[in-house]
Amino acid sequence: MDSLISPTKARQAAIQAKDWAYVNSWLNRKYAPHPVPAFERNEDTLRTLLAIAAANDAADEEASLLNRAREEVIRALKEREKAEDPRKRDILDDIEARLDSQGEESLNDLAETVVLLGDSSTDVTELAHAFIELTRDEFELANQVQNVQVLQQYLEKEMALVQEEIETLKSHPAYETPSDLTSQTVEWTRSAKLLGAKIAEYRDKITSLQKSVSIDGPSIESVAGEEQNVLRLKETVKQLESRIKSYRDLPPDLEDARNEYKRLEKELRRLTRERDDLFEHAVARK
Repeated sequence: MDSLISPTKARQAAIQAKDWAYVNSWLNRKYAPHPVPAFERNEDTLRTLLAIAAANDAADEEASLLNRAREEVIRALKEREKAEDPRKRDILDDIEARLDSQGEESLNDLAETVVLLGDSSTDVTELAHAFIELTRDEFELANQVQNVQVLQQYLEKEMALVQEEIETLKSHPAYETPSDLTSQTVEWTRSAKLLGAKIAEYRDKITSLQKSVSIDGPSIESVAGEEQNVLRLKETVKQLESRIKSYRDLPPDLEDARNEYKRLEKELRRLTRERDDLFEHAVARK
C-alpha cells in the first residue's frame, strides 16, 4: 500500500523488479535446460547476482569480440592465400619439401626472427634496419635502467639518512616525555583550580574594601585594617607569583597548560595593579 502511495517507493519497486527480471533471465540461460535451483531472494542476493551477471555478460561479450576478430583474421588470411599466384605457392611448398633438417631449422629461425622484430618482410636490408632499431632501443633501455638504478640508490641513501634522523630524535633527551608528566599535569590542574578560587576571593575582598572606603569614610582603625589587608594581599600576590613561576618549566607541547598559564598571569598582573592602587589610596588617606 505504501508503494502505491509513495512515488519514490513505487519507483524503487519498479527498479528492483526490473533487476530481478534481468537476473532471472541470466540464470535461465546459464542453467538451461535444467530449472534454476531455489534460493533466498533478498536485497543482498540481488546485489550479488547483479554483479555476477554483469561481470559474466561482460566476459561473454569480450570473448565474442575476440572470437569475431579471430575469425576475421582467418578469413583475411584465407582470402590472401586465394589471391596469391598458385605457382608461387607450389614453388614454396616444393622448396619446403626439399629442405633438410638444418635448412628447415634455419627457415624456422628466420621466421621467428621476423615475427619477433615485428616485420612482415624477409628482406635482408629491412631485417638489418630492424636489428639496428632493436639495438638502439636496447641501448636506450639500458640507459633508462641505469638512471633508475642511480635514482634508487639516491632514494635509499636519503631514506637511510631520514631513518637515522628519526632514531636520533627518538633517543634525544629533549624529545623524551617526562616520566612524571601525568602527575605534573594533575598537580598543575589542581593548583590552577585553587588559584582561581583564591583570585575570586581576593577580588571580592578588594571590592568590599573599596565600598567600605567610599561609604563609611576614613578612620584610623579602618585605614590600619586596610593597610593590614593590603600587606596580606601583597604577601599573597608574592606567593602567587612564586607559584606561577614554578609552572614555567611545564613541557612546551601542552598547549592547554600554556594558555591557562597566560590567562592566570594576566589575571595576576591585574590584581597587582589593583593592589598598588589600593595601597597608594590608603597611604594618601593617612
